[in-house]
Amino acid sequence: MIDYLSKYVELKPLNSTRAQSVITVLKFIYATHEIPEDLMSDGGPPFNSNLMMNFFREWGIKHHVTPPHFPRANGQIERAVQTVKNSLTKAAEEGKDLYVVLLDYRIQPAKDMTSTAELLMGRKLRTFRPSHPG
Repeated sequence: MIDYLSKYVELKPLNSTRAQSVITVLKFIYATHEIPEDLMSDGGPPFNSNLMMNFFREWGIKHHVTPPHFPRANGQIERAVQTVKNSLTKAAEEGKDLYVVLLDYRIQPAKDMTSTAELLMGRKLRTFRPSHPG
């Protein structure tokens, strides 16, 4: 999941892609960050299930579906997913701690912007990377 304003990426493991499993993870993320007004997805399973539609209605979330077979409509997410996936795959091959790799991704400043984590949380995050006092 990615926050469109801050570009912050949130990852959670899923045991299944069934609607109930995804809803449980969404609730966990929303309990941490807040309930969004809008959610965009590709509309595939589990997002097209009655269970998910009821969840969105009960939680007051407007669900928007990107056009099928048109990944550019969701380009920001596609790029972020590919970048994170590549980073985590490489880190796993090298035996690195995947959570530290994810943290490093989140604290990395973007071009002409502060990091996604700083945008979301309003402060610099403490990490293993050396930093200048300041």
